[in-house]
Amino acid sequence: MKNFITGIICFYLLFPAKSFAQKKDYLFYVKEHCDQLIAHGKDVYGDKKSDMLASIIDTRDMSVPKWKVPPTQGTRGSDRAVGGSNYYHDVQTITVLNSLTKLTGDAKYKSAATHYTNDFLTLCQNPYTGLLGWGEHLYYNFYADSVREGDLDQPGLYLTHEFIENTPPWPNLWEMDSARTTRAIIGVRGHFRSPVTQSFLYNRHARWNKILKPEYRGLEQYQDGGQAWIKHSGLQCYSFTFLYKKTGNPEWKRWAEGTGKLFWKYRNPETNLTISCIDDPRPSGMYANINSMGLLSYYLLKSWQVDPRFAHFRKQAETMLKSVEKYSWDKARSGYVTELQLDGTVFNKELVNVVETGYGNADILLFGRIAAYFYKVTGDKAYLEMVKKISAMLLKHSWPDTFVVNSLASALQFSMDAYEVTGDTRLLDLAGKYADTGINKLWSGKLFVREPKDPYYEAKLGTSDLVAGLLRLHMIQNSRSADAGLLLWSL
Repeated sequence: MKNFITGIICFYLLFPAKSFAQKKDYLFYVKEHCDQLIAHGKDVYGDKKSDMLASIIDTRDMSVPKWKVPPTQGTRGSDRAVGGSNYYHDVQTITVLNSLTKLTGDAKYKSAATHYTNDFLTLCQNPYTGLLGWGEHLYYNFYADSVREGDLDQPGLYLTHEFIENTPPWPNLWEMDSARTTRAIIGVRGHFRSPVTQSFLYNRHARWNKILKPEYRGLEQYQDGGQAWIKHSGLQCYSFTFLYKKTGNPEWKRWAEGTGKLFWKYRNPETNLTISCIDDPRPSGMYANINSMGLLSYYLLKSWQVDPRFAHFRKQAETMLKSVEKYSWDKARSGYVTELQLDGTVFNKELVNVVETGYGNADILLFGRIAAYFYKVTGDKAYLEMVKKISAMLLKHSWPDTFVVNSLASALQFSMDAYEVTGDTRLLDLAGKYADTGINKLWSGKLFVREPKDPYYEAKLGTSDLVAGLLRLHMIQNSRSADAGLLLWSL
């Protein structure tokens, strides 16, 4: 009996509880996370109930906090969905839920995604502007039963509509309600100087609740400061291209052309480098940046995929991506510089970080994922070489003890993207290490949290990208690589 007890003790010393729990496959954690999100994340607060899913949950009691949730490193306190839901933060969540039903046959996951989407369109669309209450600043507050900006105890002064860098999920929304989706895309014109604009200059911000009147020609925000940042041009182009493809209305072709060509007009024709923001005197706006130009190129390529009649979008995208990669690469230091003059000379010699441990600034893995996407779509080996350069950087990188979930999710997703296009098994092994780090450091027992030793789940910080990465890895390990492809799980 004594030897038996001694053996049991030795077993648990060798295999502690957390390590033993990790023997469960990645699908277990994906399902459990989604099960808990569905069970505890729905809107049961306020006077109106809905099937929207909470963006922040306190895993200590599985409640949706009303306010006073401290932000993580790099996160602006006002740009979060405390006490409510931001559908834009859950684009990957929707994909995961639909994929789980396809994988497991359990209809509850797709049902949750469908009901969430329906309630989002119903409750978060402004009846006057058509704009949706989502993105960088807006969310639906469960306690106030309305679209809000900022916490209830520190509300924002405006209701500011702004896209974030993920591709807008227009196909999914269109399938749910084509009329509402049409109005939402038409509402994007509210970012521009005029509904009949010729310049296609815009403000990245628009007022969600601005009432359109016949005599009203535009938004005053543009005159207040411009803020025509480069990635928004690509997001707008993708949106109008989608609407033109669906409706055939030539007006949306005009808007797609205008937004898609805007920053091309501001480029240096000798280098094909372009600025990051029009009419902004700060260095971050005046000069070319590898991730900023990368995002515009990415959305232009996706616009061409939506409607191949826009062949020039693909040409612009490929030209700009190759240009900014060429001039940003520092061979001597095996890295990419932060900012370039438009003549190709270096303005800021600082290298883009391989991994950003907080939220906010983009690391070079973003560009790596874009390059992998370009290679997968075009087959051009120039993009494969870009992926190999960034893979080499990541393979040498030691993972830090302190990090926010989005950085781990980015590393996990890039590793699988890079493995798919290069076939380098070291990258698949690396993806497994990142996945295990997420389970060891961020698994609360019910949901994945924001950072090690933190009690909060927060969708804004890329938690669904981590969960999606675990699901992709499960698929790859179980001979379902086609379902894990990067084209299906792109930004």
